[in-house]
Amino acid sequence: MISGARLVWERRDGRVVEFPLDGDVLEVGRDEDAAIRVDEPLVSRRHARLERRGAAWVVVDLGSTNFTRVNGERVLRERELVHGDELRLGRARCRFLLGSFTRPPNPPSE
Repeated sequence: MISGARLVWERRDGRVVEFPLDGDVLEVGRDEDAAIRVDEPLVSRRHARLERRGAAWVVVDLGSTNFTRVNGERVLRERELVHGDELRLGRARCRFLLGSFTRPPNPPSE
C-alpha cells in the first residue's frame, strides 16, 4: 500500500492547499460534499475521482465539462498516476505526490 499520497492544489492566488489521500475512493470537484474540494469556476461539481488500486492510484474523469488532464494529456476514462504528475481540472492545477517527498520532480526538458 502507498502511504503518504496526496494531491496538492496550486491556487491561482499562489496559495497551496494539500489534501492527504486517506481513503480508497475520493471524489474531486467543486461540490461542498466532495472529499477533495477544488473551488474554482471551471471545475465541475463532480469532476473526477481518485481511486487506490492495490499499490497504485488512478484518476477517473466523471464526464466533466472542462476535462481532466494529466501532464497535458486529456483523460478519456482513467489514467494511473505517478509521483509528480500534474493534474488539470479545468484550469485548476494540482500535483500528485507520494511518500515523504516534499517537492515534485523537475518536469522533463522539452
